[in-house]
Amino acid sequence: MKTPVKNNPMTLDTLALMVAEGFNDITSKMATKNDISRLDDSLGKLDNRMAKIEGRMEKLESRMEGLGNSVNNYLALSDKRYLELKARQTVMLKWITQIADKTGVTINLKELEQIS
Repeated sequence: MKTPVKNNPMTLDTLALMVAEGFNDITSKMATKNDISRLDDSLGKLDNRMAKIEGRMEKLESRMEGLGNSVNNYLALSDKRYLELKARQTVMLKWITQIADKTGVTINLKELEQIS
């Protein structure tokens, strides 16, 4: 059951006190110039730190790209050298076979073929 609410008449004084109390609550939560200045200083420091980090990241990206290019160049050169050695081995195998046939020497070429 509802309890009857006592209706007190609103006076100008009561209303003025309520409004003043509301302003006090709002102003106590508002930032001061000093608060804003400190926040601005903190943001400036944060911007400086971020700029340094961005610079370091750009350097790292550049170095990573250089390393990637070096690895790719090395792989291409390595593949080329491997093919050259493979071709050289094939030619030498052919020569050894011809020399062995002309001299009558018996050799086992399977060992050389297994390496390739």
